[in-house]
Amino acid sequence: MEDDLLAKLLDLMEKVGPDQRIPSERELVAQWGSSRTALRHRLRKLEATGALERRGSAGTYTRTVRPQDLAAALKIGLHSSVLSSASAFQPVRVALERQAVKMAAEVFRPIPVAHAEEAVMRMEKLTQADDLYAADLDFHHAIFQASGDPALMFFSAAVGDLIADSVSVRRSRMLRLTSDVDEMRLLHRSILEAIKARDPSSAVEAMDQHFDRIDSLAVDFED
Repeated sequence: MEDDLLAKLLDLMEKVGPDQRIPSERELVAQWGSSRTALRHRLRKLEATGALERRGSAGTYTRTVRPQDLAAALKIGLHSSVLSSASAFQPVRVALERQAVKMAAEVFRPIPVAHAEEAVMRMEKLTQADDLYAADLDFHHAIFQASGDPALMFFSAAVGDLIADSVSVRRSRMLRLTSDVDEMRLLHRSILEAIKARDPSSAVEAMDQHFDRIDSLAVDFED
């Protein structure tokens, strides 16, 4: 069921823009005919997400929500739900990265693609598990940047910790076997080469193979 009062507040915030003062609680109650308790509850909710900021006697101001603001709310929500495990978040990660790699191949932004290649080159040289893990995270971060899409970059930053958890669960199983490390390097190299070839279909296919193979490696190792 839609929260009409919250919708009014969001509409007001959109109209006034970021870093602007909104009317006081008393003014909004008089304008909308709502109860002060109900209004205050919605205002506190928006403050908790970082969308509003109380500045003492100066009043309440709108803010541009940062990825870390959303990250905190997501962590609380996910960890108190059935999606608390890293494996439960994996389908979300797959959906985000499939779209990111498709757009990275379409728009081809040289600088973030160069960062992705640097991460792959590190993976191909490194042997320590922690170093490989860091290079892996850097590669996937670069893919989101290479997409050039503000929404994907925002949400990838917001769910960065969850992506890291999702990666670490699989890497902790994989990195004990040399053959699995070699395969991980090849999988990432395939994604990179498809992006450099500006071939969105091949890039998505390579990303799908990456996730499918990592899942199967993890299962094989558990067995």
